[in-house]
Amino acid sequence: MCRRVAPVLLAHVNLLLTLYGGAALATAARLKWDPSTYLALRELFPAEYRAACAVLTAGGAALLALPHVAAAAAHIARARRALLLYVYAALMTMLVLGEVAFCAWLALQVLAWQQSEAARQLAEALELSDHLRPLLDYMARWHPLPHRVDQLIQEASEDAPRNAYVALVLGVLLPVLQVLGAAAALLAARAPRSPRASASDAELSLQPRPPSYNSASGYGYQKMPRTAYRNGRIVVLG
Repeated sequence: MCRRVAPVLLAHVNLLLTLYGGAALATAARLKWDPSTYLALRELFPAEYRAACAVLTAGGAALLALPHVAAAAAHIARARRALLLYVYAALMTMLVLGEVAFCAWLALQVLAWQQSEAARQLAEALELSDHLRPLLDYMARWHPLPHRVDQLIQEASEDAPRNAYVALVLGVLLPVLQVLGAAAALLAARAPRSPRASASDAELSLQPRPPSYNSASGYGYQKMPRTAYRNGRIVVLG
């Protein structure tokens, strides 16, 4: 039963992984060509920032390419189909291991940074933001720009935890989908022929054979009577 469901499950998992791949490439593009969006991360973690750009680009491209391998496997012979699915499962497993290794390295880098002098200076700077807001409110009496800056600061401080939670959930879901896709590919490689293919083979085997030729009576076709249409009815002429 699992082997029969595996191809369908693999197709749905690959659809979700394709969405992940597109999102990863879009994020990598923003990190590369719109660094102002992640200015704080770029300044605090320059090496990790560049590594994240490279990993997101490579990972996104892989997540877009591997589903095409699985899709191509569904339209070729059984032996080659199994080989492509095994390749898909192996590459997906390697990709998961690479992602886990990168996330572990990134977590260690962040933990090491938290013990540094730069982290202490950043904490002191964040404490000064409490004194900055009254100053912005006072300056907003003459121009609305300081009030807008204050709104942006407040919005960023409120959205940061929610964005972090969403990123964490999606980050945990990605390797789960990848492992599920690799397992489905292994099951699909061992799955029997689909019922549709078996039914088509059965239909082909049930096709009537051409009549055999007999030298005495010729081909064994049955002679059809002559008919004609008269007065709204079909009449057999004999």
